[in-house]
Amino acid sequence: MLQFIVSVISGVTAAAPLFLIASGLTLIYGVMRVLNFAHAALFMLGAYFAVELSGGNNYGVGKFVLLGLGSAAIVGAIGLVVERLAFRPLYDRPPEITLLASFGLSLFLVGLTNKVWGTDPLTQPLPAALSKPVHIDRASISLYSLVQLAIAVAVAVGLILVLRRTRFGTNALAVAEDREMAAVMGISARRVSMLVFVLGSALAGLAGALIAPTVSVDVGLVPSTLISVFAVVVMGGLGTIEGAALAALAIGLVQSLTTSYLPTIQPYSFVLLLAVFLVLRPQGILGRRQLSSEA
Repeated sequence: MLQFIVSVISGVTAAAPLFLIASGLTLIYGVMRVLNFAHAALFMLGAYFAVELSGGNNYGVGKFVLLGLGSAAIVGAIGLVVERLAFRPLYDRPPEITLLASFGLSLFLVGLTNKVWGTDPLTQPLPAALSKPVHIDRASISLYSLVQLAIAVAVAVGLILVLRRTRFGTNALAVAEDREMAAVMGISARRVSMLVFVLGSALAGLAGALIAPTVSVDVGLVPSTLISVFAVVVMGGLGTIEGAALAALAIGLVQSLTTSYLPTIQPYSFVLLLAVFLVLRPQGILGRRQLSSEA
């Protein structure tokens, strides 16, 4: 029984970084209907900027938080430039053109990263206060995993409140529903799209900074992240914050439980889960239009 409880807790905490990365992507798609293949590259840049700002040094929790916010701000600023130069000219073009452009942008950012930081993996130390384990009977859970979980919950709640309780959220949902009608109502679709893209990019940067202490920081983060993050967005129902959270939780639990009880299929568990969803519920957990219709 203890093993099952620990597996469930591990699955829940493993879902947190997945959701943090996917939250910005699903927000951008939910409002702009843009599947941004470069989102994983923005996430990677968040991890690199965390290492760059820290100089590879180990700081206390306070400075670590500032490093995360600084990385998010820098990647958000990069998102502003990307939206203006790469995506805005393509808003009226077919979706596949935007998709190809985002793929090309991802390749460009990966190549640029190798030029700036080199090809050797970098590391970001975790503050000692966050590296302590939390003991549950004879088992232990990483305190930092619980911190990531708390941040993921805060991000999810914050995004839902912003979309449903603020003027910006109302405008964003109006643009998501009908850009032309939103323009007739006096809403600047371009301004809303820009702000949503910046916010989504900043969330990718924050996720990269938070995950940097737990991974090897290199360009391999892009391919290793891209498939799982897109799976979260698809399984959740394209463009739904709540759906992305549930999908991340499902993937985390399945991977953790198969690690404990069915290790032979664990490497394929994520793919099997995605296949089941695509067959039984291709519209995702909460459906494609949920973000707009429930607001």
